[in-house]
Amino acid sequence: MLKTKMNPEVKQKWIDALRSDKYEQGSHKLRSVTGYCCLGVLCDLYSQEHNVEWKFRGNEETNLQPMDYWYFGDQSEFLPESVMNWAELKTSNPNVRVDVEDNEDEDNCYYIHELSDINDSGYSFNGIANLIEAQL
Repeated sequence: MLKTKMNPEVKQKWIDALRSDKYEQGSHKLRSVTGYCCLGVLCDLYSQEHNVEWKFRGNEETNLQPMDYWYFGDQSEFLPESVMNWAELKTSNPNVRVDVEDNEDEDNCYYIHELSDINDSGYSFNGIANLIEAQL
């Protein structure tokens, strides 16, 4: 099993924020008009604590529809180095183990996925918070 340890105080703030219903969940970008990726929530917590502003970069054509989004630091999809260092994470898109359910043929089967992929595949913020709590 993967064992990445992050700063426990930052971890608890992140888990609490994901479970708070304060953030609307979005996908494919840290932050867009539709909401935040789970990684974007962590960036927003850093923003509040360090008084750092998001930068609007706007309009990207995706599937023939405009997508407005923001950058945090130099990133629009993954954690910038400043947030990684604050959270004591070793990667800009941490991996977690996701257990395979409803598969009676395989015992203890799981997949390793990056948090952004889990966010974009339909896991709720609460489900992601559970993974972070147990594994990071």
